Amino acid sequence: MKGFARRVRDLDRALFRAIFGLKWAPLTAVMRAFTVAGTAGALWGFVAALAFLLTGLEPLQLLIPWAAVAASWTVAEGAKYLFDRARPFRWDTGIAPLTKTPSSSSFPSGHSATAAAGALTLSVLYPPFAPALVLAGVLVVLSRVYLGLHFPFDVLAGVIIGTLTAGVVLAGAGLVA
Repeated sequence: MKGFARRVRDLDRALFRAIFGLKWAPLTAVMRAFTVAGTAGALWGFVAALAFLLTGLEPLQLLIPWAAVAASWTVAEGAKYLFDRARPFRWDTGIAPLTKTPSSSSFPSGHSATAAAGALTLSVLYPPFAPALVLAGVLVVLSRVYLGLHFPFDVLAGVIIGTLTAGVVLAGAGLVA
């Protein structure tokens, strides 16, 4: 088992180095913007509020994404205390992140959890906008690795948390089976 865990860790670090090594100034600006917008699920809360205002003020249209984002953020932030994984720039001091660095644990990614929860719930509620919502979610998730703040498996765990949380909230609202 130790050998397997070591191979997974090594793969995670190799993927990080490959993604973090891709630098292009216009893309860096986009990634910074999506990381800032994705902080604590703010992007998804704003989109949900805007859609709520523009589509008839249906309370569930606002509460479903807000509940999923809040729950996914809570689960991800709570899990950070269980795993306490060092962020890439703490693991290797030669890594210079491209944005302000958080002090919390790296695993799982809260940005990725809220991105998955927000993008999925809003896509179910507003299917014509699903491609743009999913693209925005993917950019938030990728930005965390690109900017040097998370390892790939951190964001994968966050996406899993967000997806499961969104599924539970959507099922509870009777929108998925």
